Amino acid sequence: MNPDFAIILNFKLKSTKDVDADFLVKTARDIGARAVATNQLQDEFKLACAKYTVALVDGRDGIDATSDDVIDKLVANRKIGQSSFINVEVAEKNAISSATKEALTTVNNWMHIFGHAFNDSQPCNLTADSGFVLQNRHLHYQKYVFVNKPLPKQVIVSGLTVAPNRVEMIENRCEPAFTFQDNALTIDLTEITSSNLPWQIIRIQEHRPEDDIKETKF
Repeated sequence: MNPDFAIILNFKLKSTKDVDADFLVKTARDIGARAVATNQLQDEFKLACAKYTVALVDGRDGIDATSDDVIDKLVANRKIGQSSFINVEVAEKNAISSATKEALTTVNNWMHIFGHAFNDSQPCNLTADSGFVLQNRHLHYQKYVFVNKPLPKQVIVSGLTVAPNRVEMIENRCEPAFTFQDNALTIDLTEITSSNLPWQIIRIQEHRPEDDIKETKF
C-alpha cells in the first residue's frame, strides 16, 4: 500500500444496476482521496481510476464513520502511520445514504485545507505537549503539529536541534510567534483565531537544502 494513500473510499456495492464507476471515483478524487477499493465492477473502476489518476487497491474492512467522528478516526490512524478505509455503501443508481454523504462532505471540507500535509505525513521522533507531530515523508524538513480544538494557549514541540525558519497555521497561513531554547520550540497560539474545523495543523519549516544556494549574479 502506498503510504501516501491516507484515505481510501471502500465502495461496497449492493447492486451493479445503473452504478456509475466514473461518478464514484470522481467523488473520491474530489474529497482528496488518492485511492479507492470496490467489491464489484473491477474493470469499470479501473478505467475510471485511470481517468482521474486515482489508484484502485484491494479492499479490506473499513471504518463506518459519521460527520461527527470521521476526522477523529482519520487522524487517529494517521498518527500511527496507517491509512483509513472508509466504507461507502452504494445501492443501485449510485445511491449513497445521507449520513455517508454528510461524512464525505466533512472530509472534503477538512481535506481541502489540510489534504497535502495529511496525505504526505508520517510518524517522526518529535513530541508535543498538546496534540502530536508528524513529518513530511518526502521533505523531512517539514513537520506538522496536529492540535485539536479548542486550541491551547501554546504548544511546546520537543526534539528539534535547530530553530525553524518559519512556523505557520496551514488553514490561514498566519504565522504565530515562537521561541526556541534547549531544543524546545514554543509556539504561541494566544493570538490565533479559533476555527470551526477540528484538528488544526501547524507547519514547521526547518532549514531546507535550497537555503544553502548562493545568490547568482549576472
